[in-house]
Amino acid sequence: MAGLLALGVLLAACTTPTTVVPTQTPSPSATPRPFTIVTTGAVTSADPAVATGYTDSMVVTSVYQRLMMVLPDTGELKPDAATDCLFTSKLVYECTLPDDLSFHNGHVLDSSDVRFSIQRALRLDAAGTSIGLLSALKQIETPDAHTVRFELSWPDNQFGYALAGQAASIVDEEAFDPDSALPLETLPVGSGPYEVQTITDEAVSFTRFEKYLGPKTGLLADLTLQIVADSVAAEAVIADGTADAVWRSLDAAALQRVTDEIAGSSAKATATGFTRYALPGTRITQLVWNENSRLRRNARLREGVAKALQPDRTLDSIVPVGVADHATSFLIGGRTKLPHLDGSRIIMTLGYSPSAPGQADQASIIRDRIEGLGGVSVRLVSGGTADLYLTDFPAWVNNATGWLQRYLERPLSASADKLELLETRARTTSGESRTAVLTEIQLQAAADATVLPVSQGDGILFLGKDVKLIGDAFGSGQMLGLWGFVRG
Repeated sequence: MAGLLALGVLLAACTTPTTVVPTQTPSPSATPRPFTIVTTGAVTSADPAVATGYTDSMVVTSVYQRLMMVLPDTGELKPDAATDCLFTSKLVYECTLPDDLSFHNGHVLDSSDVRFSIQRALRLDAAGTSIGLLSALKQIETPDAHTVRFELSWPDNQFGYALAGQAASIVDEEAFDPDSALPLETLPVGSGPYEVQTITDEAVSFTRFEKYLGPKTGLLADLTLQIVADSVAAEAVIADGTADAVWRSLDAAALQRVTDEIAGSSAKATATGFTRYALPGTRITQLVWNENSRLRRNARLREGVAKALQPDRTLDSIVPVGVADHATSFLIGGRTKLPHLDGSRIIMTLGYSPSAPGQADQASIIRDRIEGLGGVSVRLVSGGTADLYLTDFPAWVNNATGWLQRYLERPLSASADKLELLETRARTTSGESRTAVLTEIQLQAAADATVLPVSQGDGILFLGKDVKLIGDAFGSGQMLGLWGFVRG
């Protein structure tokens, strides 16, 4: 026994101990950053019946469909969700829906949803939306699941364009309250090329809707719309290369710096690979009188403000250059004699959006011009109510009727009857007769001076390394769509 124990001890001492190799947990591979589009301006609503903010409308443009759409380059009216829409009589406009249309949640999209959506938008009647373009609508009939029949009160040749406006977006009647707006925290349900996965006021994430039927199929499987605070933050994104596209975010100085860097590079790109993509004539700036301001009733003041802007004005009508039936109506450039304002000092407010690139500087310049009238003081406000508003928000539909909506819906009492007659004639005639009427409306707009053109310039989109924009970039209302981006 003693010998066996001794042998065991000896063997144990001579055996090479087994080396224990620690188990290594493999490091997780870095998750690729989703395709990211950066812009300024918080998301406030994804409900197409009430959304009026610039960023809101970018979301709405790609999440929902409308029966019709307006091609951004030509202004031509084309089907979107519908297979066809046409007048079957002077007072009946009929649209046909294709088979297999569905919403992001899998619900079938049929004529009942179209009727619900438009009736809901009319019921909510949100200010500043495109709902006014549907003024000729009397009632909606749905004889079957694929037919929507619009009965009009008068023969409106612009009704098809009205169905391309944002307020005519199609929503799921099973998912939307018929009497109130969709809360921001509730995911929107549409049938557009992209569906929302998450949404806050600072970011929206999307995935491509694989069952989408329409002309704007998304090219990317997923992407994110990221909101940054201001031009400084947007310029930093370009410098760091931490996004794939930057839209409508840089003020004049930052825009020039990035443009100069690109121009001075042999690769015609920034150090991080961003290139400059110009969208000609798509940024329109206007000054709009608040219809509830008592100062709006002062004709001499309206004339004075219009003339004070003349030396800096680069756009001569509220219908932009390049849009059919544009007519020169406002004076631009040169020297002008400002009218004398009698009475006590006028104190007025000028509103602007701090998230819109360059608007703070532009508002300051406009204030100096208006105060040049003498006897006028202008206070700048970046929110709330103001007498005048500086805006670069485009028309809901990119044609003459769409651009005139902002003026025609808020007429001066002295011009109201005349404008109602002219608008009816413009929407019931065609050819040279219609052009003549639209010209007369633009001339009256210059006389009333309640909506003042300021400038027309290019929209500038910066595209990151290997990023391209394919096809038409905009929807009917000149809102940047998400469907045309591709990387690699």
